[in-house]
Amino acid sequence: MASIKVRRLSLRVLWQKIRPSSLWDWSLRFWFSFIFLVVESVTSVATPWLFSRMVGRLSGHEAVMAAIMALLAQYTLLRMMGAVAGPVRSLIMVPVRATLRERISLLGLEHVHSLGARFHEGRQTGALTRILDRGADAASTIVDMIFSNVLPNLLGLGLTFLVVLRVFSGLYLVLLCGTMLLYGGVSFLFTRWRMRARRERNRANGNAHRHLVDSLLNADIVRAFGNAGHERRRQEESWKELRRAEIRLQTLIGSSQAIRNIIISLATASLLGLAVLDIHAGRIGVAQFVLMGTYLRSVYASVGALNYVGAGWRNARVDMEAYLELMALEPEIRSSAVPVPLPAGQAGGVTLEMRHVSFGYDPERLILRDVSFRLEAGRMLAVVGRSGSGKSTLARLVSRLYDPLAGEVLMEGVALPALSLETLRAQIGVVAQDTSLFNATVGENIAYGRIGASREAVRQAAEAAQLGAFIDRLPEGLDTLVGERGVRLSGGERQRMAIARVILRNPRLLVLDEATSALDTRTEEAIQQELLALSAGRTTVVIAHRLSTIQQADHILVMDGGEVVEEGTHHELMEKAGIYAGMWRLQAGGGSVGGHSDVEG
Repeated sequence: MASIKVRRLSLRVLWQKIRPSSLWDWSLRFWFSFIFLVVESVTSVATPWLFSRMVGRLSGHEAVMAAIMALLAQYTLLRMMGAVAGPVRSLIMVPVRATLRERISLLGLEHVHSLGARFHEGRQTGALTRILDRGADAASTIVDMIFSNVLPNLLGLGLTFLVVLRVFSGLYLVLLCGTMLLYGGVSFLFTRWRMRARRERNRANGNAHRHLVDSLLNADIVRAFGNAGHERRRQEESWKELRRAEIRLQTLIGSSQAIRNIIISLATASLLGLAVLDIHAGRIGVAQFVLMGTYLRSVYASVGALNYVGAGWRNARVDMEAYLELMALEPEIRSSAVPVPLPAGQAGGVTLEMRHVSFGYDPERLILRDVSFRLEAGRMLAVVGRSGSGKSTLARLVSRLYDPLAGEVLMEGVALPALSLETLRAQIGVVAQDTSLFNATVGENIAYGRIGASREAVRQAAEAAQLGAFIDRLPEGLDTLVGERGVRLSGGERQRMAIARVILRNPRLLVLDEATSALDTRTEEAIQQELLALSAGRTTVVIAHRLSTIQQADHILVMDGGEVVEEGTHHELMEKAGIYAGMWRLQAGGGSVGGHSDVEG
């Protein structure tokens, strides 16, 4: 997400994305909430005034009991109305806040999944989850502040000022407004400082969380290298940085509160002193003095709450900055604005073609150079070569995880960018060397290949991938949890589950990126038979380092340095006595060519 110029999605555009198709329900809730808000504000201002009238009656020379009881009844009724209006108003807005948070979170999740492989290869999972959570929380907080803080306090202050102006002189109102301006100025200054401190605290918090998640995800490596102490020290440095940022933030918060409390204390003394002078001069009574004291507390509470809103708004905006930056990222791989329908072709497979394709993750360092081939529907293409020769990169371009820098990849004669991503991905099933599993059950992981598949279909796919005996040994069978990233399974078991997932998907184009590299020889031979059966009649691209597994391929590409250096069938390449034949002899003699990884290629 780092770039020379950081872009952020505006809140207006974000609202256009998350607003419901029909605002009728939300509008009704807003209006009913406002009505209860007015009732709550009127009662909160009127009850002190009624209370002061009761005090005036009780302290008068003739206390008329009937009038006092009438005032008491009115006071009780207002208190009850205010007590009910507040909770009802909050309940009315609960679905709006919850729906808004849900929409923000789902929009972020959908956007993250729309971003390309380049983004996901460089992402930090822990920091990304924090961005999504903070964005959703901040949006909900803003709505909550508006309806639970801003509007109630503004209405309360307006009504209070009207009463003060009517009961007291204009000088009281001038002192109150002057105090509010001074209070607001100090709050604004400190809030700006706190924003910077909060942003720094959030950054330190994200780093600490990222280090922690990274350490836990790689717990096996930490234990294997005996680096638990190093991980503790690294996390300790992160916590120290977070502690310093937190102390600075809390220092600013405490200083701001102290200064604002001093302002309130001086203003209160001045206003009450003015009221004492007016009582001495006979312009007001003791009841009005009590009313002024009550309203002072109410005004300062409202001003403090509004200051919290200002700080809360800025804090929420800081929390949403990373979310808005994430949402502003443009997907590298997009569906065509006017997608071309995929020709029907053969029932079992699709034609696949590369024309003079060149590609590099860094344009200055090409991984593939001028690669071309044509694979007819239902045929098998094998790609072999040393590690870093471009084999897996070729598979990523076929799946359109990336687009070529030059040349084009075609399916059924249509360039991949002209197809919708949904159409393209529906044709492809991939079994990669590194298997990804959800922290779910065995059955759910296999069923991910075809959402909604029956339990019987899932079981058949598992049997085809040689998982039947393994599942029978599990305590809960298909309902057994595999753990995070499948940590409870061996590498071979994870890979067989990935194969079962693709068997269930039944794609027209099968991409096997060293799909059996984690299996023992006996299991590999059994699964190879299933993969051969699965690939029959459908187009298959096989990335392999074990040459014995691709002898049945219709065409073989030999990659070296990102280029196709040899191609043909197994027998043709053996007769050439070139690179492929040398690799074959090396493996037949017990050597290894290419390794099990293709980080660069």
